[in-house]
Amino acid sequence: MLKLNLGDPLLTEQPVREAISLAIDRNTLAMAVLRYSGAASQLFPPNMGEWHNEALPPLQYQPALAAQHLKDAGWQAGADGVLVRKGQRFSLTLLTFPDRPELPLMAMIIQQQLRQIGIEVKINSTSASEIPAQHHSNRLQMALFSRNFALTPDPTGTLLQDYAEKGGDWGAMNWHPAGFSAALHTLTQSTDAAARSQARILITTALQQDLPVIPIAWYQQSAAINSQLKQVTLDPFERHFGLRQMKWEQK
Repeated sequence: MLKLNLGDPLLTEQPVREAISLAIDRNTLAMAVLRYSGAASQLFPPNMGEWHNEALPPLQYQPALAAQHLKDAGWQAGADGVLVRKGQRFSLTLLTFPDRPELPLMAMIIQQQLRQIGIEVKINSTSASEIPAQHHSNRLQMALFSRNFALTPDPTGTLLQDYAEKGGDWGAMNWHPAGFSAALHTLTQSTDAAARSQARILITTALQQDLPVIPIAWYQQSAAINSQLKQVTLDPFERHFGLRQMKWEQK
């Protein structure tokens, strides 16, 4: 996902963030780098049950509409093709890290795709710790990283870390939507099924509309297994490998 600093003058307007999202060809990116069809149409994938909101309009690749959003926001192409507004170039720094080798490659593709609509992106592939450091110093503009919401059966705990009122290292930055904190509080305090369902709808809708983070691709756990190895199971929460149950096929 892409984390955006909504307090940055270049990213504070929702149509601009939507333009960035519309300019990213997720299908091509996922197939070229991740080697599976994991393009994200929203933050939570279908296998996350109650958290996948089927009523949401899916995130799409529409570069012409992205360009129109930017034009409507007052951005015009400069002499070198980079957008300019009131003398300011639309130039962003994108932080990522090589610990996950696919991230720098994805950053390069995003850089090229945003350049096609006039946004200049400078990539800084550095230590992962630089993302929370720049979050707290308010210097971060964009960051590309992975976040697994399925490490626990319910992602509420992760959401509380990432989307609290003051934001989170791996979540929102300078984003304060109405009712969002109350909805998170409902999920931690209420046992009423209808109230919890309404809270999830509010949370997923706000994330999709405001785009404080832009989903790029859904996570997929992959494993290569020798054909002679039997009784292999994959733990979706990645807590164990099931080694005690595995057996080699006797020949």
